[in-house]
Amino acid sequence: MGRGGGAPLTTSGPPRAARRRAVRFTPELTPSVRAFNQRLARAGARWRFPETAVPDWLPRVAGVPVWQDYFLLLEDDTVRGAFVLKRQEAALVGGYRRVGSFYWPLSEGVVDSTYAAVAPRLLQAALEEEPLLFGIVARDKAIAKLDQALGWRLVTLPFYFKVLRPTRFLRELRVLRRHAGVALLLDVAAVTGTGWLGLKLAGSALTARPRRDQMVRVELVERFGDWADAIWAANLPHYSFVGGRDAAALNATYPPGGTAFLRLRVSRGDTAIGWGVVQDSLPASNDHFGAMRVGTIVDGFAAPEHAGAVIRASADVLGQRGVDVIISNQSHHAWRRGLVEAGFLPGPSSCLFAAAPALAGLIASADPAGRAVHVNRGDGDWPWGAGLEVPAGPEAS
Repeated sequence: MGRGGGAPLTTSGPPRAARRRAVRFTPELTPSVRAFNQRLARAGARWRFPETAVPDWLPRVAGVPVWQDYFLLLEDDTVRGAFVLKRQEAALVGGYRRVGSFYWPLSEGVVDSTYAAVAPRLLQAALEEEPLLFGIVARDKAIAKLDQALGWRLVTLPFYFKVLRPTRFLRELRVLRRHAGVALLLDVAAVTGTGWLGLKLAGSALTARPRRDQMVRVELVERFGDWADAIWAANLPHYSFVGGRDAAALNATYPPGGTAFLRLRVSRGDTAIGWGVVQDSLPASNDHFGAMRVGTIVDGFAAPEHAGAVIRASADVLGQRGVDVIISNQSHHAWRRGLVEAGFLPGPSSCLFAAAPALAGLIASADPAGRAVHVNRGDGDWPWGAGLEVPAGPEAS
């Protein structure tokens, strides 16, 4: 995720800090990255940085408006930290600007306090590359506190869920089962049906509003075409901030032929009005959803008045595939309303949208409350963090 700047740490730190410099990861530095990972592993750290200079996902390609660069923080010739910087075009308060998203920060400070200053230096280096920086960060991570201390604007990225199999949901919801008393109540609710009834009634109340999209149809597509460009061009003025979502950017982000995501074209009659990207995760044990089959509405774009139709179409596709629960994080007021009207319930969110001071100031100049900011899981650090409400990135320090 993106972070804030600050005064250069090399002017007042120990002499060693003066030799630290941020450079792009090039092939000749591969042995140094490998040695960095080995030191982390020996110290018991969980995370590793990629050991290839060219990213597997979003490499720099001529004509593609979104790509990743890998950066290393060197002390002399030794890697002490690393991060990923995703660069892309974005619609920003009526203009078109290049922005960056900073994520996957990794510092030797996680295992050796001698290098505690590496994490702030990583943020500073990212800002020097892309001053209009943003990202998604977990609320409980150290990096969120550092962002806040450096003057970033942190806003909750709302989380919503829709339960399709209530009994299984109540049995597998591990985030609540950590407390024995709550686990017992969930078991009683699952057996007696009271939990099922409560969830159904809540969903029914929220979907009681009349549906107006009987003519909407959805189709799976292999790639995004000119129709996606038309949707982007026609509707980007309605958003105060949204990362580039033209066809070229989408086909790079969700590559044709890949099986991790389903790409949906949503039409009314013969006219495409929007699109969605969803993920159907096979059952796998995790700390939050147990062995449930989780569907995620990862991304989407449309005119704000068509957001609800895209949400409903995306949820219908996931429901037909047999998922147990559907989740989504959405910031824009129309997309959040669309989730509620489709029967989704708000839940506690561990995700924050963080904007560097320069970017936050531009957004606030036109949209002080941030209601027209369109950020979702499509702006995250896939393939590492996609599909789960809690980002899977490492700590920087």
